[in-house]
Amino acid sequence: MASFCGLRKIPFVLYRSGTSRGLFLLESDVPPRGRLRDEVLCRLMGSGHPQQVGGFGGGCGPTSKVAVVGPHSEPNSVACCFAQCGIASAEVDHSHGDCGNMLAAVAPFALERGILNLEPSACQCAARKVKIHSINTGAVYEAQVSITGDRGQTFVQYTGDCEVPGIPGPAAPLRLASLDVAGSQTGRLLPSGNAQDFFVVGKRLGSVTATLIDFARALVVVPAEEVLPKFGYRQLDELTIARVEHDVELCSDLEDLRLHAGLLMGMGDCSGHDAPKLAIVGSPESPGVGLGESTQSGMSCRYFVNPGRCEMHPTVAMTAAQALGAACLVEGSVANRALGRRPAADDGSDVFTFAIQHPKGTFPVSIGVQPASVDELARFPSGVPHAGRYTTTVMPIAEGSAFIDRPFL
Repeated sequence: MASFCGLRKIPFVLYRSGTSRGLFLLESDVPPRGRLRDEVLCRLMGSGHPQQVGGFGGGCGPTSKVAVVGPHSEPNSVACCFAQCGIASAEVDHSHGDCGNMLAAVAPFALERGILNLEPSACQCAARKVKIHSINTGAVYEAQVSITGDRGQTFVQYTGDCEVPGIPGPAAPLRLASLDVAGSQTGRLLPSGNAQDFFVVGKRLGSVTATLIDFARALVVVPAEEVLPKFGYRQLDELTIARVEHDVELCSDLEDLRLHAGLLMGMGDCSGHDAPKLAIVGSPESPGVGLGESTQSGMSCRYFVNPGRCEMHPTVAMTAAQALGAACLVEGSVANRALGRRPAADDGSDVFTFAIQHPKGTFPVSIGVQPASVDELARFPSGVPHAGRYTTTVMPIAEGSAFIDRPFL
């Protein structure tokens, strides 16, 4: 007797990828890019219902994600198309760009599914390098996946002792490098051409300074001291998810700022889209948000998935952390001022590491620079950002077959 009659099976792996969770699918198992694929992905996630009860989604942005992975013509490379599926609305937000968290599990998934072969390891534990080509933005990433061998066979190593704030439990480290992410969504590292811009927006926000940066993520960076006092907050650690969800006045004004910034960044009317994102930053020396004994330059941050929905991220997106790190290297930017000191390279190299503090802890992100031209030197005295690096972890949760109503395929 046929089982699950009338339904189409789609093989999947469900991963916790960084601080996100989502489905990983083979490109060959879903329709080509377009309306039909969007419908299938939204159906799989249960989009169109606030709790996404009909699918894998968890009712919030970080758990309503899909990565579609396929082969690439270059050696040791795969192609990835990311989809940020709606929650209450059954649609994919094509403005989102890449997701640094979901990128982390792309290479392990590709190795597990045989898109690339696992190279035998001469030692018990090594790393496999995989290049990831983003279909969304054209950016290129390189993942270093921990692998291990046993009795002549090689496997992806998931267990380990690497701990990342905001992620439950330790796991094997997975290192990612962003190789081509300056201007990934707008075409320019500084879309407005300025280190900072000035806006008069909202009902209570009024005049505010912002840095508009596009490095792995189009991001609007605003200073805490110009925002929080106008809404009754004394410091960033008072800005919790619970308070943000009910602070309609704050979120409405931040959304107004985000939409005005989107126009200046050349992204058009961003109403109903998540990009550009927005982050409020402050000094790590502020009460309750110190970096302890860390010698890294850093800042405290509250990152918004979408202020229009009163949705703040529980930690910080990997792409946003890179954008903040890049902004720290722009002389006179909001992020640069929040550091409170001049950025210092790691051991005299061309790499700068910044500690981005979020509600769950501190996330270090490294930014590689290249020499600035004579015309760029005043704006980029430490060098022009061109590459990002960070370490996170992934863990497979389940694999199997998901079901789709046959009319969708």
